[in-house]
Amino acid sequence: MKRLNLIIGKKQIAIASLTVLLGAAVAVNFALGSGKNKGELKSDTSKAVTAGANYGDTSFVSSDLSNGEAYFVKARYDKQQSRDEAAQVLAGMYQGGDMTTDELSVVEKNAKELSDRMNSEQKIETMIKAQGFDDALCYLSDSGANIIVKTNGLDAAGAAKIKNALLSEVEVASDNITIVEVK
Repeated sequence: MKRLNLIIGKKQIAIASLTVLLGAAVAVNFALGSGKNKGELKSDTSKAVTAGANYGDTSFVSSDLSNGEAYFVKARYDKQQSRDEAAQVLAGMYQGGDMTTDELSVVEKNAKELSDRMNSEQKIETMIKAQGFDDALCYLSDSGANIIVKTNGLDAAGAAKIKNALLSEVEVASDNITIVEVK
């Protein structure tokens, strides 16, 4: 009969706390992202199924949002779903139970990187909005950053503000920064 090892060490406590932190970051990101949205996502089953569409496909439904606002609502929803999926994959890997110490340290590192990236994206978005932009989304990757802002005309000074907000939080090469305007 196998004996279960129930000794809790420093690594297990660190992994558990990172998992809780990651979950809290996902919950906060979801709460902050969806709390500002006036529209909602609903299943559109009232129309006939067209070629390439499936019954029950999700589509954005809103009557009081402009195209720019609708874009940000959908983009935040998609971003949150991808972050939730990544968190579930990491949690599933951790709960697998048959990982070596090296594999556990890689999962720990990935969980921390995901959590740090999510926190940095949220901070950058908040800083950009505080500088007077209507809305902002930030997508960080290992190789660069993509910033999407809602504004009625992006000039050089505005782009410089966005770049400064980004570089105050993360280090990214200037040629790897993309700023996209949505009206």
